[in-house]
Amino acid sequence: MPNLIDDHLSLLPTSPGRGSATRQPRLFHYTTLQGLLGIVSSKVIWATNIHYLNDSEEFAYGLGYLRTEAEARAKNASSGHQAILLRVASLVDYFKQGYVYTASFAEDDDLLSQWRGYGAGGGVCLGFVVGDLQKIAKRSGFRLIKCIYEQSQKAALAKEFIVHSLTTIDAATTLDDERVEEFANQIVTRYQQLACAFKDPSFREECEWRIISKFVPLDHQSVKVRGTATMLVPYFEVDLDLGQDSHGRTNIGIDTLVVGPSLQKERILQAASIATKHLTIEASRPSEIPYRSL
Repeated sequence: MPNLIDDHLSLLPTSPGRGSATRQPRLFHYTTLQGLLGIVSSKVIWATNIHYLNDSEEFAYGLGYLRTEAEARAKNASSGHQAILLRVASLVDYFKQGYVYTASFAEDDDLLSQWRGYGAGGGVCLGFVVGDLQKIAKRSGFRLIKCIYEQSQKAALAKEFIVHSLTTIDAATTLDDERVEEFANQIVTRYQQLACAFKDPSFREECEWRIISKFVPLDHQSVKVRGTATMLVPYFEVDLDLGQDSHGRTNIGIDTLVVGPSLQKERILQAASIATKHLTIEASRPSEIPYRSL
């Protein structure tokens, strides 16, 4: 994908985080204390089905940009391209229900808004080295994408996505129904991954990144279901294990840990160090945000 899409997908964070001793770029995953123990013991991170997130409507709106562009371009397209574009537009509603999984990361390692999400019980922030996170994502069929907040950029990306997709298909070629279906499905499933990164402009200050899967079948071996008080939530287990270093410690992509504001943050930090002693985590520290700010 050239130009605007390539420019967006090639973005990488440059900040290592405030408490980092080295200059490797990192992204930060906030989780509960129970979530920390689950990650370090199982060496997996859970990517949640997009339809079970609070902002799932943004995914549906994102696919709507694709339908609008496909319908508009179909009016003046060649017969072959027109057939594909009309089929793309008709597939959008079906793929709005598609199973795509995502896990979220932030550019900042000490965000008050994130800590407030975990309340008085506290939480932790795990610093992932970006290069390792990309390896982890690619291995499981995911892609690391920066969230897109501006409406004008969302529309522009949908337009360029259609233009680029059609350049790979000869406009003069006569396509049977099977080929039309194949091309249309390829376009929508690829765009589905990008649309999962669309977020409402009011959240732009979060500077969120996501690892996002391609379409995942319901019966995929890495898909599990967890229960909450009111819901059953499908999630994808993303394997973090990148092997061991010369000291026998396991690299799961994480090299820093920040303990959130808490009356017991020093004790939590000490216990977290015990829980992660088998991992290549080089730096741990408490949040600089006072507990009274929560």
